[in-house]
This record gives sequence, structure tokens and C-alpha cells, in this order.
Amino acid sequence: MLRQAFWIFVVAFTPLLAGAAAAQPHDRNWTRCAVDMNSNDNVLIEACTAVIAAGHETDANLATAYTNLCLAYNDRGNHLRAIQNCDQAIKLDPARVDAYLHRGHAYFNNSDNDHAIEDYNQAIALGSDSANTLVKRGAAYHRKGDDAHAVEDLDRAIAMNPKDATAFYIRGASHQALGNNDNAIQDYTQAVRLVPSFAASFYLRGVLEKKMGDAKRGDADIAQARKIDPKIGR
Repeated sequence: MLRQAFWIFVVAFTPLLAGAAAAQPHDRNWTRCAVDMNSNDNVLIEACTAVIAAGHETDANLATAYTNLCLAYNDRGNHLRAIQNCDQAIKLDPARVDAYLHRGHAYFNNSDNDHAIEDYNQAIALGSDSANTLVKRGAAYHRKGDDAHAVEDLDRAIAMNPKDATAFYIRGASHQALGNNDNAIQDYTQAVRLVPSFAASFYLRGVLEKKMGDAKRGDADIAQARKIDPKIGR
């Protein structure tokens, strides 16, 4: 029940468009694939596919094109296609941090927690130990049932960014799974302080409060959650 309720809320991250490895003159497709930050997914797919098909780019720039295809396909929900393109980017440039991150996101979105964690590990080893990466890896650890490691990652993430409601929410769910109910309540409470419309955090706090014997508070939290999202927990 807990892990099912956890996924009522989807962790969102802002992806970064991979840029050119070096400043060179390029055609319009290259600009749309790797330079124009306003390119939408359809434009990215069309332009980056054309760049790859042209066959005259360096390996580093081809890796950029494949990485941005990975990003675009992941945004469209085609996670397997995203993984395939990030595979190609990593073959061309094994130290490409953003390719590991985007492939990790694709694995995560495809419910492949072990491979997601492997890619986040690699990205962190290459220097991307950002709060966002730690939150995402912590979420993958929680979803596979390794809540001790999840809490470790989320502790580090919150130390870096104490205003991330998502990090508190996931850490709360991990504490709850470990039986640390008081810590879980504290984290859910901080999540709703930071984001008062955080329905899933109200809901899980309410469920836990009822389990701990405080039916009045629990019912109030669940009612608040359903005021924000009428379908939650149903």
C-alpha cells in the first residue's frame, strides 16, 4: 500500500538540453538539435536525427545529438527508445554525464530501478552529485525497497537544498517503510509547509496518523488531500 501510495506523486525534474562539444559552424539542423533551447520534442527528434544521418559530425557532437534524442523520447514517454539513444551517446563518449543522467531517468520512468541506480552512480562518480540526482537515486532506492540507502541519499540532498518538498516527501515515505513513524510525520509536514498543495504528502501523513491512533488528525489530512486531488487514494 505504501509504495503504491508513494507513486500517487510523480517526481519531476527539469532536464537540460545537451550542448555542443565545441563551437563550430553548423547547419540549421544542428542549431535546432543542440543550440536552440526552445526546441520542442518534435523539433529535437527531427533535427537530431538529420544531424546523425548526415554523417559529418565529430563523435562528441554525435554524442550530443544522441543525448538530446534520448531526452526528447523520454519526454514523450518512449523510454526504451530514449535508452537506445543514450546507449549510443555513451558508446561515443563514455564520460558524458548528461547521457548517464538522461538514461537513468529513462530507466527510472520505465520502472527499472537497478539500472537507474547504476546510471545515477556513474553520473555521480563523474561529478554530478547534485541534489536532483541524489533525490532521483533516493526515489529509485525507495521504490526497490532499499529504504536505508534512500534515506542516506535524501539526507544529502536536503542538506544541499532544504527547500525541496519532493525530497522531504520521499524521505518521509522511506522513513515510514523503515518504521520510523515520527520522522516520517516530520518529513510529510515539512513537505506540505513548502508546498501547501502537496496532496500526496497530506494523504500519506493522514494514513500514518490514523495508523498511529490519531484518527481525528488523520481524517483531517486525508480530507485535505482529497480537497486538492479528489481521486487520491481511491
